[in-house]
Amino acid sequence: MAKLLALSLCFCVLVLGASSVTFRQGGEENECQFERLNAQRPDNRIESEGGYIETWNPNNQEFQCAGVALSRTVLRRNALRRPFYSNAPLEIYVQQGSGYFGLIFPGCPSTYEEPAQEGRRYQSQKPSRRFQGQEQDPSQQQQDSHQKVHRFDEGDLIAVPTGVAFWMYNDQDTDVVTVTLSDTSSIHNQLDQFPRRFYLAGNQEQEFLRYQQQQGSRPHYRQIRPRVRGDEQEENEGSNIFSGFAQEFLQHAFQVDRQTIQNLRGENEREEEGAIVTVKGGLRILNPDEEDESSRSPPSRREEFDERQQRGKYDENRRRYKNGIEETICSASVKKNLGRSSNPDIYNPQAGSLRSVNELDLPILGWLGLSAQHGTLYRNAMFVPHYTLNAHTIVVALNGRAHVQVVDSDGNRVYDEELQEGHVLVVPQNFAVAAKAQSDNYEYLAFKTDSRPSIANLAGENSIIDNLPEEVVANSYRLPREQARQLKNNNPFKFFVPPFDHQSMRKVA
Repeated sequence: MAKLLALSLCFCVLVLGASSVTFRQGGEENECQFERLNAQRPDNRIESEGGYIETWNPNNQEFQCAGVALSRTVLRRNALRRPFYSNAPLEIYVQQGSGYFGLIFPGCPSTYEEPAQEGRRYQSQKPSRRFQGQEQDPSQQQQDSHQKVHRFDEGDLIAVPTGVAFWMYNDQDTDVVTVTLSDTSSIHNQLDQFPRRFYLAGNQEQEFLRYQQQQGSRPHYRQIRPRVRGDEQEENEGSNIFSGFAQEFLQHAFQVDRQTIQNLRGENEREEEGAIVTVKGGLRILNPDEEDESSRSPPSRREEFDERQQRGKYDENRRRYKNGIEETICSASVKKNLGRSSNPDIYNPQAGSLRSVNELDLPILGWLGLSAQHGTLYRNAMFVPHYTLNAHTIVVALNGRAHVQVVDSDGNRVYDEELQEGHVLVVPQNFAVAAKAQSDNYEYLAFKTDSRPSIANLAGENSIIDNLPEEVVANSYRLPREQARQLKNNNPFKFFVPPFDHQSMRKVA
């Protein structure tokens, strides 16, 4: 128990320490020097039994500049994304669908326990713990217990710290579509600047393996040949983390039979199963929280006590719910809805809306050093020229299309094209960008590489130009005072500008 608490405390200190200040590893020189930016499409698809995973090439200069990698996952009905952990923090945006997901925080207790009463749903078949050679008493079966299961819905943003195992399941008829950002330049990634998935189950291809092979960046670890025993050679048939261990090691560690270990190592799997499997009959999950936690009314003291009683083994000797660890890490919120909202941060009924989630809305993002925005622009409306002071921006076009322009520090237009659905555009820190919708409803997602990004508008109310003294504007641009005043004041909008009538402006001029 003492070791468990020590490990939990180490994890807590590691994460909380990172929340006070965000560090990002520096990239190679000139990685963010562009003559031209290019919108990127996914160029690799890995099919699985229950869906597929698409990836963008992380070797592209734009992704190298931002220090990120991107992937998209589709889960069909009853599809389970097998558990894995990553070498970099993840932000997962749910573009479509709903279902369940779980995060396994090392050292945190199992707070969900299936009921022991007869007739309650999902009765566990997990055997009681017993010493080797001891017969199991059928009347003493141990109920299944596990860490918290979360419900996700369309528009949710899910934060996954480095090394924390993650799984996801679709229990609906509609496909689940997610877009995942891996922050490979995070200080929490002590490996090379390449996204890695450490699978805990199955025998599947690594999502970004082909790009590692193209780049020649596979680590030069010495591969150990399987040990030979008599006429038998133990083969490494899987690709999950357990497949690399010898069977005898795993049997000793788990104290189960050889057949179970073979399944654990991913041996004898069908080729089509992959990282996403279909659960026959559906996944049976214990999850009392069907409604969104953020919409609940505060519980009474009696309800809080009853919930603690249900959540697990909180005996008075251990008092684990008051140890200060699970109140910071183990019970941290990991999701926040970012999609179309009735209460957006910025809204113009003629132009569009914008919703942001940063560390103030979801504190775990402060530990990850990430945030995100979801925006909608109506046809011919514009997001005024602006830049992000302290972060790179990775724009994912979710629906529709927009004409986007990006300008670098030399005043060069490095991007001037239509950004279409499925395209991804990296806008480096401080590069100015503007967008004008070309469809009735242009919808986009913007990942930011800082947990509290700052945006500076170059036009409109409260912009940089608007806040300059009129005399400074007039003399900087060699304008008469009246034109300088118009430059400052003619646009009364802060972010989004409704469709603009250029013909009427010419008549006034």
